[in-house]
Amino acid sequence: MPFTKLLAAVLCAGLTVAAFPAAAGDRRPALPGGIDDKPYLSRGGVDIMLGGYMDHEFEWVEDGGSTFDQHRFVPFITARVSDRVTVSSEIEFEHGGFVGGGGEGEIKLEYAVMDYRFREGFQFRGGLILSPLGAFNLRHDTPLNDLTERPLVDRQLIPSTLSESGMGVFGTLYPNEDLVLGYEAYLVNGFDEGVLSGNAGAKKLRIRSGRGSQEQDNNRDKALVARLGASPRPGLNLGASVHTGNYDDDGEKRLTIAAFDGQAVFGALELLGELAFAAADVDRVAEPGLAESQRGAYGQAGWHVLHDRLLPGSVVTLVARVDAMDYDTDVDGDQLSALTLGVNFRPTEESVFKLDYAWSRTTARGAGESVDAPGRLFFSVATYF
Repeated sequence: MPFTKLLAAVLCAGLTVAAFPAAAGDRRPALPGGIDDKPYLSRGGVDIMLGGYMDHEFEWVEDGGSTFDQHRFVPFITARVSDRVTVSSEIEFEHGGFVGGGGEGEIKLEYAVMDYRFREGFQFRGGLILSPLGAFNLRHDTPLNDLTERPLVDRQLIPSTLSESGMGVFGTLYPNEDLVLGYEAYLVNGFDEGVLSGNAGAKKLRIRSGRGSQEQDNNRDKALVARLGASPRPGLNLGASVHTGNYDDDGEKRLTIAAFDGQAVFGALELLGELAFAAADVDRVAEPGLAESQRGAYGQAGWHVLHDRLLPGSVVTLVARVDAMDYDTDVDGDQLSALTLGVNFRPTEESVFKLDYAWSRTTARGAGESVDAPGRLFFSVATYF
């Protein structure tokens, strides 16, 4: 789709939904835990606010030793420039943040955006955007998550954390007293040819390796990423999202990813899940074994118990998650599955101690053989600040 038509479609959609009136009184966020719903934002009325989160992990691998990992230290900076203009950013230091000299650490700008508020239902955003592809990518903060590792589908198919350079519109709407709608739609640089990784004749569709440049687009086409979320009541959140655009240098091959997410809270029981599909235009003549599609999903259940029993404001959570990832849905390829069981203790809502154990298995579809990976035990800590 030409750039001008994409831009017109996004702006028209934003103007249309902006016509919904906003409800009076207290407002629920469109997506709990998103970038506009961080703990530090409610601590005061200053113009510039600093917050963030950190996590640290101990990992033991069956028959493979153990290690400590200073995984993330992530400052947030938000500035309210005026009643209508806000600047938000996230800087991530991974694995100690050491760069150069053979170190494995990384320092990167996770997102940095300028928002202009016409009204709550219609706002402009430009900058390094946290792509609204699935709910997990928007609320990936470690203190929010009850298990140490992120789900497989959000590490491989939706490559969290996915940040892209672009512009677009977003807003929150209140059609009635109970229903909250949130939408985001942006034009971004999109993925590049790295989605096809490996040497010629043996390439694989691996979307994570194709995250595009923040500086320049590798083709003339812009990608469109959008999400629509609905919350019919507190504790129930549903969403659908899509990312589509050309990924090759010539702008002729398209990659499309669709995702569906849900969260439901029933008293002490919390259910989470996400399902994603990807389809790519590939050259099956040059690469006869190259897959054109992938899919993945996770489902998670958490049971929150012992409220205020151990400490005032504390809670214990028993959690289980099932992961599935099919890398090559139409050829003989790998399928991954995992089961993670854990328990965590939150002395406050913003801080958590986690203990979990993960089993995983790889199955080669053509050979029909399964290989179990060594079990892994995690003990980790995470907190907002």
